[in-house]
Amino acid sequence: MSVLEIEMNNVHIDEEPDDENLEDQTARSEFNLEQAVNEYVDEPCIRHDVIPESDSDEDEDVQRGRDRIDIRRGDGNLYKDQVFYNKIAFKEAVLDYALRSGRNIRQYRYDKTKLGYRCNADGCEWRIYCSVSSKSDKWQVKKFKEKHSCTVNGECELMKVPVIARLFLDKIRDEPVYFMPMKIEELIMQKWKISVSRPQCQDARLKALKWIDKEYDEQFARIRDFGVEIEESNPGSTVEIDTLTNENGEDEFNRFYVCFESLRRTWKETCRPILGVDGCFLRGKTKGQLLVALGRDADNAIYPVAWGVVQVENGPNWLWFVNKVKADLGLKDGEGYILISDRQKGLIRAVEIELPQIEHRMCVRHIYGNLKANHGKKSQMKPFIWNLAWSYNEAEYRENLERLKQYDMGVYEDVMKSNPMRWCRAFYKIGHYVEDVENNSTESFNNTIVKAREKPLVPMLEMIARLAMVRIAKRSVKSHDHKGLCTPYVEEYLAKELEDAAEVKVHRSTNKMFLAMLSGCSYRVSLNQRTCSCRKWDITGIPCVHAYGVILKLKLKVEDYVCHWFRTTQWKKNYTEGLVPLRGARFWPVGTAPQVHPAPEPPQPGRKKRSKKVKRKKGKNESPLKKQPKLLKRVMHCGVCGEANHNSRFHKKKKEVPQGEPSQGTVTQEMRLN
Repeated sequence: MSVLEIEMNNVHIDEEPDDENLEDQTARSEFNLEQAVNEYVDEPCIRHDVIPESDSDEDEDVQRGRDRIDIRRGDGNLYKDQVFYNKIAFKEAVLDYALRSGRNIRQYRYDKTKLGYRCNADGCEWRIYCSVSSKSDKWQVKKFKEKHSCTVNGECELMKVPVIARLFLDKIRDEPVYFMPMKIEELIMQKWKISVSRPQCQDARLKALKWIDKEYDEQFARIRDFGVEIEESNPGSTVEIDTLTNENGEDEFNRFYVCFESLRRTWKETCRPILGVDGCFLRGKTKGQLLVALGRDADNAIYPVAWGVVQVENGPNWLWFVNKVKADLGLKDGEGYILISDRQKGLIRAVEIELPQIEHRMCVRHIYGNLKANHGKKSQMKPFIWNLAWSYNEAEYRENLERLKQYDMGVYEDVMKSNPMRWCRAFYKIGHYVEDVENNSTESFNNTIVKAREKPLVPMLEMIARLAMVRIAKRSVKSHDHKGLCTPYVEEYLAKELEDAAEVKVHRSTNKMFLAMLSGCSYRVSLNQRTCSCRKWDITGIPCVHAYGVILKLKLKVEDYVCHWFRTTQWKKNYTEGLVPLRGARFWPVGTAPQVHPAPEPPQPGRKKRSKKVKRKKGKNESPLKKQPKLLKRVMHCGVCGEANHNSRFHKKKKEVPQGEPSQGTVTQEMRLN
């Protein structure tokens, strides 16, 4: 039995003291509270060649239908000879009746084998009496007067702090920030027409949070059992829980990694060879970093592959994470694969060690952020940087680089130091059909799990897996209902090019080669090789505007010339197989491994707090000695008589002081030294 269940079993609806012979309350309270609302928010496809509207990476809170607050309880029906399994069940039924009717019910009898409730209104005859049946060990209603002679006045003595805490336990667990005391007070009045005080709601919320913390602590200690649950429910999945031994010989949490078998197999068989890797901070009780590796589906949307939790985002932890992803996905030395990330030094070094042959692209969004930090006043810099990154060929790259140079020489020099060959399309390898210049997919993923990141470790991992499962299920329906030859991403992509493609002038050659002219420039297009001298078709796998113009001239279907990665058949394969749901903590396999204890809070970025034991640094001219007499101060002199050790205020009093005694207001040298 969990700590939360024991705590809840000790909660009484009444506040009357127990008799000495009362039995211990060990019956488990049963709650019929509503499940969490669907947390998953579907994200749009990853779009290209659009300058981000905002440079901020702040997470946005998603509004999720909070107006529909439904806390389900029993029907509240009571009648004579009604049978209950135990006294807890009877008390819950009376509470349900009070909530349904809004009556002011109070308990007047509490015994080992007898319980009684009555209406607290003056002159009202409603009452109910229940006791243990002589024929069985069950509780049975012996007396019941069901008619009230009073009216509802918004008062109910049964609505104590523990009861309110139980009613909103699941809601507070899901959204602790939203369900504040004022909101709880409003909902109780709105749903049950019962008036409670704000301090009651505050105490109830704190009690519920206390129960939730105990529940989460138990789950954290059983994180190894949670890993076994993943392996048993999804065979073939990789789960690693790394711990360290502290001074007391206990296992302290260090790192966690998971890669579900269905995600791994689907990425290897049906997704383009691209991975976006990034880390984000955890916001809940457990501090640290969440590391993720994401792919792309046929609709150019996010496809989660693997994720892990580490204490600090540093070189050793990135090396460990990259090594796990490499082993699970079979990347070998990285040849033929693409990885996009920011310029985190530990990650760059880990990729160089584990995947030396991979095409490692840098995120332009982060590069622009660094440039903006050094050149913040130059507001017109943004389009120059992004146009440079979007250059599909070296000629276009040189033109955009020259424009940047003419705009500002300092920005140009900093751009060249960042090695544009790592983030410009003109230098991308051909054949992967990936045109991404930014790592926005991981940023989008981090936003979709922002609520999960506010939870403790195990609930966070459960929620991330649940969101991935729901996402795959929704995308499966969407992909299998789509009727087009290509995915919606391609249809929208081609729709934007249609207008310019109609302006292309086409001149035929042999071997299905054509000369396409647009805006005074000529391009060589080959339908057999599916290439264009602008290199956009070669990189994206989708016909560029010049090739589209040729296809229109020949009255061909443009979808036939789209790369197979963007076909609807491939999209359906992406979401044919999903995750097997994970069971709750009560169903986890119970192992013999020792419990896992939380690790000390890792150092966080920002200004470090100075320890109270650390004394301040002494000034340049301050003596280093700890114990030293105070320095002598300037000796004051009287403005009237000119004598020392007194001023004009005490001039007259000094004359009255006997010889040998210091006058009032004087400070002797002995007094200063002491």
